[in-house]
Amino acid sequence: MNPSTRNLLLFSWLLSLALLFIASEAGLLPSKADIIVCNDLNAGVDLTIHCKSKDSDLGVQRLAYVEDFEFKFRPNIWGTTQYYCSMQWNGASHWFDIYVQNRDSPLCNRCLWKVRPKGPCMFNYKTSDYDICYPWNIGA
Repeated sequence: MNPSTRNLLLFSWLLSLALLFIASEAGLLPSKADIIVCNDLNAGVDLTIHCKSKDSDLGVQRLAYVEDFEFKFRPNIWGTTQYYCSMQWNGASHWFDIYVQNRDSPLCNRCLWKVRPKGPCMFNYKTSDYDICYPWNIGA
């Protein structure tokens, strides 16, 4: 590769990096999401939770009562980021889309969830309560 081509590629790479940084700082990229899932089943009941996205597997976590699991990521610019979690306790098995970008990004950047027997409930910053509740997903 001749020196002028190499210099042009280096300049293009540095310019792209600078534009990405500027876009991030200017708020043109989605804010990072912080998801916290808490076991609110019952005292003495452990929750086994396994969360994934299309691109990331966060592994299996075992949460005692009132313990939580936290993960962070930057949602994509297309508005399609989604994480789902399978959850098991006392022989029950359920799953839920714990983060759906179009549903959740208007409500929170730091999304707090309590897992309850009837389904997960999200913290509502307007009411200061866990009153945004959903049923478990149905099917596989």
